[in-house]
Amino acid sequence: MAAVLRVAAEEIASGGYAALRVEHVAERAGVNKTTVYRRWPTKADLAQAAMGAFLGQREPLPDTGSVRSDLVQMVRRAIAFATAPEGRAMMRLIAVESADPEVDVLRRNLRRSMMDRRAVIIERAQDRGELPPGIDARVLLDAIFVPILTRVGRYHEEVDLTTAEAFVDLALAGAKHGAARAHREAC
Repeated sequence: MAAVLRVAAEEIASGGYAALRVEHVAERAGVNKTTVYRRWPTKADLAQAAMGAFLGQREPLPDTGSVRSDLVQMVRRAIAFATAPEGRAMMRLIAVESADPEVDVLRRNLRRSMMDRRAVIIERAQDRGELPPGIDARVLLDAIFVPILTRVGRYHEEVDLTTAEAFVDLALAGAKHGAARAHREAC
């Protein structure tokens, strides 16, 4: 089924969601379309799975023992995705076709899935005592990934490792400082 997901991602990247045809994906992947429909009953289900696979949601999360190192690795992956031709095409698809209700649901589901996955890194850091409890993982992750992906995806700027690490360091420092201040104010 990996071939089906790869072909579906290629189809989405080349023609967008509106042009995605399950029959064409099945033919290019060398499987029967009923096989595809059995696994992914709708075009939206197939697109979600293909984009999720392309986004690396099946790859294990980094677990280096350091929240900074884990986040830097995730940022590297995000930049690699956003700078690849398929990644650029998928980001454009989401930006351009979000008026389509199915694409909007796809966009929201992918975002939620990525945030839930990445939040595990923050939770592990809290368990290790690297970050204080009470940090909103989604806010912290947005503080890192949104500006980087905006630079790469919207403005087509290069984000080098030094800049990416600066975003990670700034967000972590803010999270630690903000949590400490919130704790002092609560006392």
